[in-house]
Amino acid sequence: MSVPTLTVIIPVYNASRYLSDAITSILSQTCRNLELVIINDGSTDNSMQVVQSFPDDRIRYFENEKNRGIVFSRNRGVKEARGAFVGMLDADDIAYPEKFEKQIAFLKENPEFGFVGSWARLIDENGNRLKGGWKLKASPGKIPSIMLFKNYFLQSAVLYRKTCLQEYSFADGFDILEDYLIWYQILKKYKGWNLPEYLTDYRVHSGSVTRHRKQERIEKEKKVFKIMFDDIGLHASKEELELHMLIREGLPVDSPETLKALENWLLKILYQNSKSKVYDPSALTRVIINRWLKVCSKISSVSFKSMRICLSSKLFNIFISNNRNESKGA
Repeated sequence: MSVPTLTVIIPVYNASRYLSDAITSILSQTCRNLELVIINDGSTDNSMQVVQSFPDDRIRYFENEKNRGIVFSRNRGVKEARGAFVGMLDADDIAYPEKFEKQIAFLKENPEFGFVGSWARLIDENGNRLKGGWKLKASPGKIPSIMLFKNYFLQSAVLYRKTCLQEYSFADGFDILEDYLIWYQILKKYKGWNLPEYLTDYRVHSGSVTRHRKQERIEKEKKVFKIMFDDIGLHASKEELELHMLIREGLPVDSPETLKALENWLLKILYQNSKSKVYDPSALTRVIINRWLKVCSKISSVSFKSMRICLSSKLFNIFISNNRNESKGA
């Protein structure tokens, strides 16, 4: 087999119910010069038999000697990858036929981008279309600031340059959020974006890992945020990380005191970034104003005091000042 342009990695752990659809979606890609690397992570179901039912020499099948977890499996897949471009597909998701051809074309035309994702539709366990979807429209320049508050990409929708995955590996101890951390790391050196079209189906079902491990996801997200804040010289306390998670989760704000603490935290982020200049000041200010408005919309008991805090916030002064400076520089 010649050296492929594209490697797609599917880590598998007891996903035989959906695996056939995932494999078929890769073998049906319009980008024909590909290899499919499947890592069976100690499955106890008939996942191996499902893979063996596909007589296609583009499939390369590997088994871990025992269940090692998603981080190990993703990194093993990257080590085996021969393509210049590497895509990840979870075993219960589906890639549309032109997905990788379009993403490869984008990365070839835009060498400053380390990876590119896409929009995604939601499907249920039977493949039926669900309402809503993963449709995120932010520009590449705004995305790093957004990532300071939430993940902006979907693993099954992303295509990487292999060189990025050789430079940054998936980190032990961050399973569930290993993708969030590596995207943050790559975005410190390269750009990232989501192509504005649906190229992936993301399956939502009762066996989804994120449904069963919500508290673990929250605790690991705090670890990711702490790394991000440390990088701008802001050493967040436990209380500040809890405030940040309140913003992240969109939880109700139960008192004017909590509202004021949230305002002070957002101001602190802006102030520290004005010194470290890690994030584009204009983009970060716009993102933070957006978060502040969402915080104010979550006040559980509206009072004169809380409304005054919302409407007279110093955040608006910073936003207006930034706009003026941009207008003068235009």
